[in-house]
Amino acid sequence: QASVRGTAVLRCRALALRSLVHLLRGGWTVLAAPVAGQLAIPLRLPLHARSSLRGQCPIHAAFPGQRRRPPPLVAGSFQARKTMAGDVSGPGGSGRAGISPKAGQDLPTRFVCQACGICVATSEALQETRDDVAVFRRLYSTEASMEKGTKTVACPGCESALGTRGDNMFTLRRDRVVKRLERLEILVCSLKQQEISDLSPVLRESFPHCNISTKVLLKAELRGFQLSGQRPNPDFVVVVHRNEGRALLTDRNGFYHDVLGSAWQQTRGNVLVVLTRAAPKADTDLFDQQMLRSLSTQGDQPTIGAISALGRVLTWESAPSKPQLKQLQLLTAKAYFREPPAAAQGIPGQWSKPMPKVAPSASAWCALL
Repeated sequence: QASVRGTAVLRCRALALRSLVHLLRGGWTVLAAPVAGQLAIPLRLPLHARSSLRGQCPIHAAFPGQRRRPPPLVAGSFQARKTMAGDVSGPGGSGRAGISPKAGQDLPTRFVCQACGICVATSEALQETRDDVAVFRRLYSTEASMEKGTKTVACPGCESALGTRGDNMFTLRRDRVVKRLERLEILVCSLKQQEISDLSPVLRESFPHCNISTKVLLKAELRGFQLSGQRPNPDFVVVVHRNEGRALLTDRNGFYHDVLGSAWQQTRGNVLVVLTRAAPKADTDLFDQQMLRSLSTQGDQPTIGAISALGRVLTWESAPSKPQLKQLQLLTAKAYFREPPAAAQGIPGQWSKPMPKVAPSASAWCALL
């Protein structure tokens, strides 16, 4: 009887060792635990292997074990990216990645006003398309207005009539709301090529669904600078300046006043100013508050103070902090969805005026002349 029991023990140990090999090959971890109970059979083993292990091990209670809990999500892993972006196939996942630029490849399709380009709705809320209309369950912008006394849906930017509302649905005309599949076009400008080279990877990491164009500015062309001829047309303009003493950024003596003005007008305020070699005093600050306060109140540059009040100025030494990266993601998402510009106190009035549009017939006539 002792011989039979010893043989059973050896046989059970051999089976356990074989199962352990299966576990290790499959990336599982098993912990032996000296407590009474059945041997946990990993679900990743084939059915016949699990049955064999249970049926041929009469003293499996002597080898109890349990599978270790899965490790926490690691940033950068596939499962972490899937969870952060929202898994539409699993419970609890919203699937919305529009506010999470890190999931830039999964951003919803935009439906924008054909007149001004502001995002009115996204593919997440698309119910159906039929004939010459598209029906949405909700609109992207809560500011999409309803004309008084009617059910007309108006664009929150240019107030053009886009469609109607009824039965908790929004029916928009496809000749006035168009689908946009393009990436976010970012233009990075600076007086120094090195600053552009250092910032471009940060922008691409913050919002992967983008194309980045660059332009090295010349001091001789800064006065009266215009972005109207820039191709492709930028959706988001970033001006980066290396702080080497007194920073002349905006207003009468500022290097970038006309650059920022033209960019503000063309992108409807989707502009960012980055100052390097100017670390904030606190880790949670977006910019050096003392420096920006001095520039706006004592340095005869009130416009840069107004831009910083809108969260569109970031200063760091050589790399952005986590709060700054989060702000950068927020600003790029706003630019991607072309959200209506917020009311801005202290921004020059000329910057907020819409760019003049030349009729095709007029431009053709001018070409003939």
